[in-house]
Amino acid sequence: MAPQSLLYSALSSNAGFSAASGLVLFFAPASIGDVVGVDVDWFMRAFGGALLAHAALLLLVVRGGDVVRWAKLNLIAIAPYPLAMVAVAATVDQGNEGRALVLADGAAIALISGALLVGLRQSTNAAVRP
Repeated sequence: MAPQSLLYSALSSNAGFSAASGLVLFFAPASIGDVVGVDVDWFMRAFGGALLAHAALLLLVVRGGDVVRWAKLNLIAIAPYPLAMVAVAATVDQGNEGRALVLADGAAIALISGALLVGLRQSTNAAVRP
């Protein structure tokens, strides 16, 4: 596998997941809020809009940007998210479905973060080799 192909895959996966999550949060915030156990439609809708913008930016990068630089920036942005979801699962009064949804969301971003980290290491190692 070419060193940057994992970065392209991770960024593309992140774009797809962000787009899907953003659409649901933007157009059905109350449904997700009910499952998760929060009543903040305005925040869910704003977060959904931010995820849609994030997805669009990632797609632009994958189609011709500086993938390594943007992978680093994206990793910095998303790496804390899984821990935030663990905190939400531990502190927000929600049912088992809500807790499972929050933890699955955090786990998906943790996997994408891991792929970005591995891809960045491979790219760095490939650049250093004589």
